[in-house]
Amino acid sequence: MQTVAKRLALHDPDQVQWTVWWAYATRRADSLEAARLILVNAIERLPAVAVWQYNLACYEAQLGDIESAKTHLRRAIELRKEYQRRALEDEDLRPVWDSL
Repeated sequence: MQTVAKRLALHDPDQVQWTVWWAYATRRADSLEAARLILVNAIERLPAVAVWQYNLACYEAQLGDIESAKTHLRRAIELRKEYQRRALEDEDLRPVWDSL
């Protein structure tokens, strides 16, 4: 899945879900840090993609970078309000629940 998602993301970078799948597969196959870097690079190109901000917040929370996770989660919620409710149920974001 990782290889296919990467090819799709690189071939069609405007289809944001490919990058989400690539990062997720990389998280499972390689590491959280490698997945985080995929999203950091994507956000540099298109910062207003809520799902990328949200997933980056998840990865950063799991890596222990709580302040950065909060920043990206706030940005995701600004872009799409429903991420606030979702965040309260997402175990990856447990380290930042107190700030919601």
